[in-house]
Amino acid sequence: MSTPLIDRIPFPKIVTVLAAAFGVSLGLCGLTFLLSSKSGIYHGERLFVGLGLLELVTMVLSAAGLLLTVVAWVTLAAVSSFQEKVSQPQKLFDDEDDTKLDKKD
Repeated sequence: MSTPLIDRIPFPKIVTVLAAAFGVSLGLCGLTFLLSSKSGIYHGERLFVGLGLLELVTMVLSAAGLLLTVVAWVTLAAVSSFQEKVSQPQKLFDDEDDTKLDKKD
């Protein structure tokens, strides 16, 4: 049998990328809001609306992906911990024979 699914999927990398995307889009959303509220010029309004929608979609998708990835990671970790990993029978004693005595001649 090949390696378990939890070892094949790079969950830490996925969570890092999604968290970074969420953080960047959240910061850009705040910056766009700040720039649009301070701007008295209305000819750039479509640009701010477009950027705001793009940032909002990025935040929603990255938050949903982050939530699903963390739930999948925890679920796979819990399921894989319950699987038996013993491939050979357990030995109660060593292979050596205890009846032999160490004799030095």
